[in-house]
Amino acid sequence: MKFDKNDTSAIKGLAILFMMQHHNFCSLDRFDDFTVNFFPFSQSAIVTFSNFLKICVGMYVFLSGYGLTVSLKKYNSDNTLNGKQYKDYLYRRLWKLMAGYWVIYILGFVITLIVNQRPWEVYFGKGIITGMYSIAADISGLAYLFNTPTLNGTWWYMTLAIFIILILPFIAGLMKKYGPLLVMMLCLFIPRIISFYVQLQPDNKANISRWFFAIVLGMICAQYDLLAKAKGFMITKNKYLSKLIKFVLYTGLLVVLYYTRVTLHKKGYSSMAYELTDNIIPAFVVYYCYEFVVGIPILRQILMFLGKHSMNIFLLHTFIRQYLLREFIYSFKHFALITLVLLVLSLAVSVFIELLKKYSGFNKLIGFVDKKISEGVSERT
Repeated sequence: MKFDKNDTSAIKGLAILFMMQHHNFCSLDRFDDFTVNFFPFSQSAIVTFSNFLKICVGMYVFLSGYGLTVSLKKYNSDNTLNGKQYKDYLYRRLWKLMAGYWVIYILGFVITLIVNQRPWEVYFGKGIITGMYSIAADISGLAYLFNTPTLNGTWWYMTLAIFIILILPFIAGLMKKYGPLLVMMLCLFIPRIISFYVQLQPDNKANISRWFFAIVLGMICAQYDLLAKAKGFMITKNKYLSKLIKFVLYTGLLVVLYYTRVTLHKKGYSSMAYELTDNIIPAFVVYYCYEFVVGIPILRQILMFLGKHSMNIFLLHTFIRQYLLREFIYSFKHFALITLVLLVLSLAVSVFIELLKKYSGFNKLIGFVDKKISEGVSERT
């Protein structure tokens, strides 16, 4: 038994569903211009639940830490890289991440420029020079790091994604030299000493170092294959009874963690306990989904398909939800239907983009450049 790429893809599919529900209904200002039916739940229950689903960020960070750690084994079995290997890893990972981002960026730029002139409003309010600088920062994926305007408010995560790629081999080296316990302790204390902020809104900053612990949890689980071992653990010799007992116990724990996070958020303590709210809880949800959800045959295929398109959906869905079709999306009245329509539209656009990449030769270009990067690193070192 192994936690593999298909499992990762399926859980990414769940996480993208969580993200869309979160973005649609995490606060009243997301939908207060519209009449929304929350039957059979109350509005407050769905808003609270949607706010909880911000754990999708921690889930993606955990999975990134897990997947990148596995990828390091291609260079060295102990996950440590020399200078040449680090350059190869860094350039190729960044290229693949940014190439997909640039496709969405260009399409979003062109379409919104035609439909509502959003790029002009976003970038050039303070002049041409400032506008060009803002475009450069946004293209780099670091607009929120430099506190410059961005075409899409959801793209703050790009700064975190780039940072994970940069820092993970160094964390792996520390784990190899000093052990996981010390690294975990450092990731508990360093974010409280050195804050790494990105500006989400004029009055809202986020310390993205709050997710360092999720990176390390993902790395440790990958290094010691903990997810598969936990799933394979038998409470009794009867595997069906063991599964049932685990389901009851872990579902009860999930409910406790849900109300703990909700309570901490409502009382304003979540920023003081983010190791739990943004790291441990998302990691547990990843394991819970792996144990009980993503193995369901038909559901697994659906979630894997969503997971395959999760990066595109993340990058483009805010254009649909907020900047282009907001009234259309929320016109479907019922909260579940609103999220479903947004998902279907985002997925359809993603499928179109992937077909465009395939038949335009873009995917071949990605592979060609990736190969040349690797060859170039080998020749220079």
